[in-house]
Amino acid sequence: MNNNEAAFLIQTMLKSMRENPAQFNFTVNVTTVGAMGIGGPGGAGIVGIANGSGVGVYASASASAPSQMQIQISEQRANQELNAQFTKIQSILESIITELENTTISREKSETFIGKLKSTWLPNVVIATIAAILEQVFG
Repeated sequence: MNNNEAAFLIQTMLKSMRENPAQFNFTVNVTTVGAMGIGGPGGAGIVGIANGSGVGVYASASASAPSQMQIQISEQRANQELNAQFTKIQSILESIITELENTTISREKSETFIGKLKSTWLPNVVIATIAAILEQVFG
C-alpha cells in the first residue's frame, strides 16, 4: 500500500467520525457510596443522631444519595472529557494523514501515533485498523 492509499483510508475514517460522532456510544454512570458527608468550613461531615431512646445513626435519603445537581455536574465533566478526547483523536489522525501525504512517516512516528491513540477512548478495533494500514505502508 502506498502513502496516498493509506492517507485516503485514514481520512475516510476521520470523516466518518466527524459526520457521525454518535456512532460511539458512551454510558455515564454516577454511583453513590453509603453515606456522603459534606462539611463546610469547620463543620462536621456526617452527624450521628440517636433516634428515640436507642443508640444509632440516622441518615436521611438526601445524605446518602447525590443530588440532581451533583449528577448533572458529573455528566458535564464526563462530556467535557469526551469532547477533549475527540479533539485529541482528530488531531492525531490529521497528523498521521499529513505525515503520509508528505511521505515523512517513519515506523517510529507510526508507533508514537498508535501509542497516543491507545491513550484515548477510541475503540481498539479502530486503533488496530489504523496500525494495520500504517504497517502496510512499511511493507
